[in-house]
Amino acid sequence: MKNLNNLGLLGLLMGLVLMIPSAVLAADSKQADPCEQHKDLDELNLCRAFEIDKAKTSEQKKNRYQNKNHTTYYCSLIKKRELKNYCFAVTTQTRSGCANIVDAELERKCNAMIK
Repeated sequence: MKNLNNLGLLGLLMGLVLMIPSAVLAADSKQADPCEQHKDLDELNLCRAFEIDKAKTSEQKKNRYQNKNHTTYYCSLIKKRELKNYCFAVTTQTRSGCANIVDAELERKCNAMIK
């Protein structure tokens, strides 16, 4: 009987070990980071500031207590001043924020992204 219990326990452990990789592979692809290809930290945070809210459904966006908007947090992590001003202006949708950008090309891009 003791050998049978040990064999059953061993079978249970092997089943769990074999199930874990398939569960990881079957994970939802929406959970993958859309910005993982960026190596520069400023570009990574800029991408996250713009992309993090796009993955949420309209139902998730309604419940702002459970699904907080962290776009300004990611903007605050950017070290380059021009990119930081660009990020804050676009995420807060303030056209006057685009005027703080010295780089003319980035300013044009900022004005184009604000509705």
